[in-house]
Formats: sequence, structure tokens, C-alpha cells
Amino acid sequence: MAWQELNAIETINSFASEEKPQLIFKHSPRCGISSMVLRNFEKSEFYKSGSDDFWLLNVLESRSISNALADDLNVRHESPQVLVLFQGKLIHHASHSGIDANEIESAIRSIK
Repeated sequence: MAWQELNAIETINSFASEEKPQLIFKHSPRCGISSMVLRNFEKSEFYKSGSDDFWLLNVLESRSISNALADDLNVRHESPQVLVLFQGKLIHHASHSGIDANEIESAIRSIK
């Protein structure tokens, strides 16, 4: 499974019409904790299944997108952070050690 790079605000605007949940992983490549959480997530069966759309947002390169997400979804910016959207609405979010692939999968299953 490969991440899709999230680097345009227009991409986020298109999520409202998506029929599949969209997972955004906000990552800071300079942060050891963020790198560790990302590696752990990528080892999960949920990630490997590739059944949903996974987006990687580099917060250092795309801070404006990260800030727009925080404002639009009314969540505090954190990194690492996972946001799961379905039809443009936030259905799950977690940060740091709270990022758990099983919980994310359960949240997504609850809407399918």
C-alpha cells in the first residue's frame, strides 16, 4: 500500500463527494515520535489491506493545509495525528500514542 500525498487544499474539498472514508495521517518527518507512530501504523493489517483511501500530509511542507483542516474540522493541530473523513465529515481523530489502527478500522466499519 502506498500513501497518496496530500498537498493541495482542493483535494480536501473533493472529500465531501467521496463514497469511501478518507484517512489523513498528519506527519512531521523531523519528529521521532511521528516517525515511530507512522511506522507502527504501516505495520498494521488495516493499513496493509489498502481497502480505504490513505493520505499522508507532511505538516512541514503543507502547514497551510494542516491549519485549514484544524479550522474546518474544529480539531487542534497535532502531529502525528489521524483524521478520518466520510463524505466531508470528521468521524474519527486521534493523535500521538492514541493512534490505533484497530480503533480507526472500527470507526470506519461503523459507517459502512
